[in-house]
Amino acid sequence: MPEIKNQQLFEYIIDNASRMTDAWLDSRGDTIGGYSIYAKNTSAEVESKLRNQNHEFIESIAHVFICKDNFAEKGNQWAEKIAEERVELGTSIYEVVQQFSIFRRILWTFIEKFIQKNEPEISKVMEWSQELNSGFDTVIEKFTELYHLKMKESLSKQENLIRSIVSPVIPVTENVAIFPLLGNLNITIAEGLAESVLQQCSKYHITKLFIDISGVGTIDTMIANQIFQMISTLKLIGVEAYLSGIRPELAMTAVHLGIDFKEYPSYSSLKQALKENGFHVENVLAK
Repeated sequence: MPEIKNQQLFEYIIDNASRMTDAWLDSRGDTIGGYSIYAKNTSAEVESKLRNQNHEFIESIAHVFICKDNFAEKGNQWAEKIAEERVELGTSIYEVVQQFSIFRRILWTFIEKFIQKNEPEISKVMEWSQELNSGFDTVIEKFTELYHLKMKESLSKQENLIRSIVSPVIPVTENVAIFPLLGNLNITIAEGLAESVLQQCSKYHITKLFIDISGVGTIDTMIANQIFQMISTLKLIGVEAYLSGIRPELAMTAVHLGIDFKEYPSYSSLKQALKENGFHVENVLAK
């Protein structure tokens, strides 16, 4: 029997890339839920992206059998692209490494079929096993390194964003202030804002604070909960908070959280909140 060449294995892997990817996508269980990119019930668009990304990975890992230089270049490019995207999506590193493990087993299962059909020497099988595992380990190490760096960059950007958008508590009388919230919030920014508000209220001896959220983009359950927690904490330090700019979706979220609006004075607009509490806009601005 003629010697089985690495080139034959490479071509076999490339030819079966779609079948391997199908097997990987089919392996997704119901245990992965929420907003994970690896969730079984993800959208067709996301699944198509996963399919393309996995094809690129297969091509790069297959080169470990025929050209180490091409493998290193392709593997590094793939790892950088995926690390950046997974950080942006908030995908945990655990989820990604878990998928590496799952696909490693799937790929080797296909290679086993190739081995059974072609019956190469045992030394060649051991060589392939070592090269495949070494290739996977190299990509995983590169991915985790880049993921860590990009996560640090992301956190640094978030911290800088918090510093730049931390809305100031604006005193309008000796003990009354306005706190306008603007832009798109995430939980990290919301937590930073809450801490800043407490510090500023204490600094300016504020006893009444009008929090206006009409300029906020989307408010999900976590953000809404953080806002109401902030109001409760303000109350503990003697600051009475009034919430304005309430939209229907926030009201529905509050109900879902079991929040009683009677405990949180709320208004549809900042102007209404000021007016109903004895502060006419014209009078306040004239002070």
